[in-house]
Amino acid sequence: MLKQLRQKMSDEGIQTLCITDTYDFQYLFNLQISGYCFITQENVQMILPRFYRYENVDAKHAFSRQEYLEQFEKLTHDKIHVAGKKGLLTEKFEVEQTNILKELRKIKTEKEVEKIREACKITDKAFKQIKPKLTGLTEFEAVGELKKFYIEQKVSESFITNKGESLVQKNALRPHRPPTHKKINSNDLVIVDTGCRVESYCSDVTRTYCENPSEKQLELFNAVKEIQQELIDMIEPGLKISEWKKQEYKLVEQKGFDPEKHVLYFSHGIGLETHEPPTLTHTCEEKFKEGMVITVEPGLHVEKLGGVRIEDTVHVTSKGADQLSQASKEL
Repeated sequence: MLKQLRQKMSDEGIQTLCITDTYDFQYLFNLQISGYCFITQENVQMILPRFYRYENVDAKHAFSRQEYLEQFEKLTHDKIHVAGKKGLLTEKFEVEQTNILKELRKIKTEKEVEKIREACKITDKAFKQIKPKLTGLTEFEAVGELKKFYIEQKVSESFITNKGESLVQKNALRPHRPPTHKKINSNDLVIVDTGCRVESYCSDVTRTYCENPSEKQLELFNAVKEIQQELIDMIEPGLKISEWKKQEYKLVEQKGFDPEKHVLYFSHGIGLETHEPPTLTHTCEEKFKEGMVITVEPGLHVEKLGGVRIEDTVHVTSKGADQLSQASKEL
């Protein structure tokens, strides 16, 4: 990854790049740390918090603000580009922000895609395990079952930024509320949103279940399922993301629902983070590119009925969408 970064730095005329974000350290060096890392064509210099002193990393260490500034004084850089937070850098250097790492991370290598694919395979198994158990469990207990499964698989859950928990929500009208102690009944619509990490790369998959659905619940489920499939079938390199999102709203309206009232959530890029660029919104002027990995997760939430969300992790290829997650989409 460092070789590709340096080539991109050369192309953009960046002499010194400083990274500060944990995920960028992971991406470039396979290190789960944060701090300041100065990268040029010739070398890499790290200044890290003192609590990384005993890590096997070639770095200088600092604890106080003054110690960081003293370390900065020893560097010969004047102007630097920063990917991440500026922190104390502006007190020593002329600083310019750059999205160079975000742009690089948008396009996954074959190795990155295979890690995500493996994470999806494990998550597919998690759905197979949890679906028959849901009725009679509380949401908390169902989340616990998913945790137990991932522990047995020797992987961590994807959602580090969601208090480390998968989501299990019955009759949900708020996409990311905490679990409750209410039991799941056979006539509840139950959204299960979960994923895991393989070598730090995430899966993110959602299914909706109901043991004894009503006609209206079944109609809602089928509408979301059909919308998702059409969105997946549309994906190809060169398609504007904003046009893709506009089509999602058209499909929602064609199914008889109101995007303003019934759509509460959106798809996103995924990789080392569960939510990372590209940003898949109606105002995004970017186009799908070969190598991107995204989620496709339309959902409809209707008062007095509940919510349905179906999500898959998808790789954009030259031939279209390669769906990495394969869990059954039966209500």
